[in-house]
Amino acid sequence: MKQQAARVQRQGRIYRFTIAGQEYAAFIWQFGAQFRGRVEEHPQVPQCTGRTALAVRDALQHWLAEQAAT
Repeated sequence: MKQQAARVQRQGRIYRFTIAGQEYAAFIWQFGAQFRGRVEEHPQVPQCTGRTALAVRDALQHWLAEQAAT
């Protein structure tokens, strides 16, 4: 019997922003009535959840800004 790898493909949008001169790209998708997002190529940034895509983007920016300040 042939094994098949499960693959999840999400549809979402990329939101780009800059913090302290460094560019970031956040991938944000809708999950039910909420939105979830993560920062591309930065696995140390936790996934965020919010009521709107912009709230998720702002939460990701805030987390990155706090880490840049320390």
